Amino acid sequence: MLGDMKEEDPAMPRIVLKVYPRRWIVLLIVALLNNSNTMSWIAFAPIANYVNPFYNQAMATNMFSMVYMFGTIPVGLVAMWSARKFGLRSAILIAAWTNGIGGLIRLLSSFLPVASRFPVGITGQAIAAVAYPFIMILPTKVAGSWFPDNQRTLATTIGIMSNPLGVILANVISPQIVSHPDDVLYVNLFTAVPSILCCIAATFLITRSNPKLPPTISASQQRMDFFAGVKACFTNSEYLWLLLVMGGSIGMFNCLYTVIQQLLCPSGYDNTFSGLCAALMIIGGIFGATVSAIVVDRTKWYEKTIKFCMDMAVLFGILFLQLTLRPGLGGLILVTCFIFGVMGLATYPVGLEMSAECTFPVSETTSTGLIVLSGQIQSILFITIMQIFSNPLQPDYWKYEVCTIGEGVVPKDMSHSNIVMSVVAISLYLILVVFFHPKLRRLETERGPVKAKNGTGEPLDPTPLNTLPRPSEIAAKQVEEA
Repeated sequence: MLGDMKEEDPAMPRIVLKVYPRRWIVLLIVALLNNSNTMSWIAFAPIANYVNPFYNQAMATNMFSMVYMFGTIPVGLVAMWSARKFGLRSAILIAAWTNGIGGLIRLLSSFLPVASRFPVGITGQAIAAVAYPFIMILPTKVAGSWFPDNQRTLATTIGIMSNPLGVILANVISPQIVSHPDDVLYVNLFTAVPSILCCIAATFLITRSNPKLPPTISASQQRMDFFAGVKACFTNSEYLWLLLVMGGSIGMFNCLYTVIQQLLCPSGYDNTFSGLCAALMIIGGIFGATVSAIVVDRTKWYEKTIKFCMDMAVLFGILFLQLTLRPGLGGLILVTCFIFGVMGLATYPVGLEMSAECTFPVSETTSTGLIVLSGQIQSILFITIMQIFSNPLQPDYWKYEVCTIGEGVVPKDMSHSNIVMSVVAISLYLILVVFFHPKLRRLETERGPVKAKNGTGEPLDPTPLNTLPRPSEIAAKQVEEA
């Protein structure tokens, strides 16, 4: 409690703060939802040659993936509005039920005649895809509503990083359990069971949107309505720079992860090597995001951390793009991929938390949701740019390429594409350094404007809230001085 119940200061305003152990259950359910939903999205990608005949559809794998991409933007706007309007619990339940029902329908499609499998399966996938935008806006909201200020970034990291962990699991497990088209049934079972279990857990364990008593002063404050919050975001210059840069960072990472095989196969690096590079990016990212979250929670060096990590990510990202053009550098490419993942994904949870800081009292679901949408839009844009600027493979590289092995991918010379993406990456970094100087409004609410002046770390007092002077002590000192 901020202030003691004493007779000498009965009129002193008080805010009772409390941190509940139940917060970890809420966060765990959100993380498992994120993980299971991502596995449903990605599980067919590494086994496309079995999925397509199983569903009797030449483009089945691509369509199962594309339904997620195209549904994110329209559903994302609805998700932000409904989460603000009806609360955190409603958003979690919508995500849990659509994820669970979608997974169950896709599983049932496995038992239908071949002619009926695809229509039913894609319907289930579309229902599961509805959950994705809801899930992606939940981690920062859970962190802001349930966690103290020295655990918020870590909580956001746990909720967010379960997404790339799902990508790894899907890419590793799916090829291991499928060796024939009929085995696709086991993949549908593998993705449906955790989705259904998460649905049941969320229904019975998530009983309220907010704890009875807030964990921080900012958590007790009323948030803006959805439309007022959107207007506040788009009239906040700090947030607009972050929206552009963070969206670009997410888009850049998604783009490289998507086209990594197309980048590497012209220089003689096979699919196994491409998969290893992608896995190292994500493993490094989980490590980097966790470390950056712990550092930021303890020091509040939001701005320093994101600018340093962005600097290193751009450097190693450009180095990776250049190395892909040269054969025989496998070891160096692997190291570069890992470091790029460490630095690149380290910016993700920090950037989302900064969006909540610099737009407070806008709801976290609005500020982070817009960044997620920006990332999806820029992902599509960057992938398109990579294809537009690619050229026919030069004759000297035909002796190295392995793109045409198996089902085959048309080999391309990505030199110009890599130059364009390098320029984009440098531009985003310069925008961040020159124009982005955030004001941590949420911390100002909790600690006062003097102690949370900006995000550089120098003016900010990292002392935990429970060690700051209590209002009763301040009042006693004022009486004594008088």
